[in-house]
Amino acid sequence: MSHIPHVAVFEHHSLMRRGLESLLSSSPLCHLTAVVAEPGGPGSAGLRVDAVVYGPPDNQLRGLAQGVRRLAAHGRVLVVSDFGGSESVTDVLRAGAYGCVSRQADDDELLRAVVTVARAGVHVDARLAPRLHTELRQSSAAPVSALARRESETLRWIAAGLTHGQIARRMNLTEATVSTYVKRIRSKLNVGNKADLTRKAIELGLLQEEPRPK
Repeated sequence: MSHIPHVAVFEHHSLMRRGLESLLSSSPLCHLTAVVAEPGGPGSAGLRVDAVVYGPPDNQLRGLAQGVRRLAAHGRVLVVSDFGGSESVTDVLRAGAYGCVSRQADDDELLRAVVTVARAGVHVDARLAPRLHTELRQSSAAPVSALARRESETLRWIAAGLTHGQIARRMNLTEATVSTYVKRIRSKLNVGNKADLTRKAIELGLLQEEPRPK
């Protein structure tokens, strides 16, 4: 039997908190471990789960990245916010969040995001994708000179969700060669798992023209 992820909710708004508690506690896809009003609140001491669903107060969006870094001690963070303030989606991902979901997301979208993040994947709500792409176009991307052209292409396909075998077929390479590229990328960029690679691709601006798997 596959592992059922343990999830905690940190949500400032009482109505949203009750809604998240109802949804997650009734879903067979996850096990709701704790519901807390804010980071550092009662019930959060020593808490460690697979995924943290974080709904920040609207008046604290400027410190959202700091909140993500703080909550990362409890588990992989999924931010639930419409990003109406100055905080950017890219800043939150760079701070260590594994996902961002709009408050307008439906139940199925939120549950998919929770499961993806709990499994160390990255999930960005389609409603936030235009904002993410705008931020990437406006930001000055970090230099990618450390990566060879084929390594950059490989990193883009990894961030797009392709497996090593799928990348090999698209790039007309052997799977062993793709694995070698991935090892070089991890070494050059000092990153570990797929989520870290995806965040690095975002940081480097490699998804400004995101490849679309067929």
